[in-house]
Amino acid sequence: MIESLKSVLLVLLIGTSLYQSFILASYSPPKIEPIKQSNYVQTETLGKQAELADMLFPDQLIIHLGNQQHSVLYPSNYYYTRLLDNIKQRSFKGFRKTSMYLVNVNWEEVRTKQLGVEIRFREGIPFTILQQLFRIEGEIPVENDKITKIWIYSKGTNDEVRAFFFTDSPGVGYEVIGADFTSKDVENFVAYGEPSNLYKTTNSGDYYLPLKTLHLPSYTFTYTQLTADQLKQSLFVDPGITRYLKERDGSEIYTDSKRGFQLNRDQRWVTYFDPVAPAASKTEVLEDLMAGIKFINQHIGWDGKYMVARTPEKLLNNQTFIFRQYYESLPIVTTQPEGFGTMNMQVQKGVISGFERSMVIPDLKSGQRKENELMSGEAIEQRLQYYQRRSSIVSIFPAYRPVIMEKTLTLTSTWAIELRDGTYDFIE
Repeated sequence: MIESLKSVLLVLLIGTSLYQSFILASYSPPKIEPIKQSNYVQTETLGKQAELADMLFPDQLIIHLGNQQHSVLYPSNYYYTRLLDNIKQRSFKGFRKTSMYLVNVNWEEVRTKQLGVEIRFREGIPFTILQQLFRIEGEIPVENDKITKIWIYSKGTNDEVRAFFFTDSPGVGYEVIGADFTSKDVENFVAYGEPSNLYKTTNSGDYYLPLKTLHLPSYTFTYTQLTADQLKQSLFVDPGITRYLKERDGSEIYTDSKRGFQLNRDQRWVTYFDPVAPAASKTEVLEDLMAGIKFINQHIGWDGKYMVARTPEKLLNNQTFIFRQYYESLPIVTTQPEGFGTMNMQVQKGVISGFERSMVIPDLKSGQRKENELMSGEAIEQRLQYYQRRSSIVSIFPAYRPVIMEKTLTLTSTWAIELRDGTYDFIE
């Protein structure tokens, strides 16, 4: 009898236990403890974020005042900003490809006698990127041409306004079919010129030189340098597994087994690399540019004002972009490819496969200003008489030349020369 009661009680206990388990499984969700990733470190940026709009602007605005008079405006200048904003409010619609040699326009007469504005991009900008700066409506040309300048001009009151886009291909350009400008608009544009600071050209308008000396300051800053630890925190998902290798030339390589960077302390230069697989198809230059800017925003950041200076020559799988740093109104230019003021970036189908830049980070708040005077156009022409590579000159423009000492960075305002092979020189 007792054994039977024990059996019944055991069955009841088991049944009760199973019922409770069923209730818990049905109405109480399982509690899962997350695995703590103690080695993961959030990447940190060392500079500010920037948008594409911050990096798209012309090198120069050339204003033709008529009567063989010209004025040149540089970025950050008050009149430059006002004039550019006004042009942005207008639109360009419809393009007709043409030969600039055969089109019925006397360019010398337009340059010297008629009112107009030239919007110049030294390295050239593709239509798809230029469309992010100006209101370019309708279908745009599908060719890979880069626009080096836009010329808007009018013969006078109530006369037709014409606009042309010049490209990096000699003699090839586009006439704007529907330019949203009136002759009164052109008159207003020209009013931003500075009659007290006139320029002249002696070489068919390739570059313009001032009649008077220019007063442009130079600056000296203290600086810090990017460190290996900073770069590991910024570029690697898990800095804790970084491996280190020192090359025979003294450079240092850091890698997390997937990507890495190399430091050349003598040149104060860092090179980042991510060996991604080659893209299977061509990509759009604008998409890759946006991907590059986003990458820097998320990892390193921008330590100053940069311009999209150069885009890929052709739509290849591996696209190289060059960003040039500006200080105030002038670009920072060096004679060496690996010099302070430039950032080179390679992009493959939206993936950044590499970039390189200076390790130097100037403390802009520490700047000490020194007045400087740049020679006039007449003095420049005299110097050029003895310049051996004169026939290779593409452009002459004011720029900052960086000089890096042990503790200071000096930006010296000077006249820079751009040569046909893409290198730069200076007129001292």
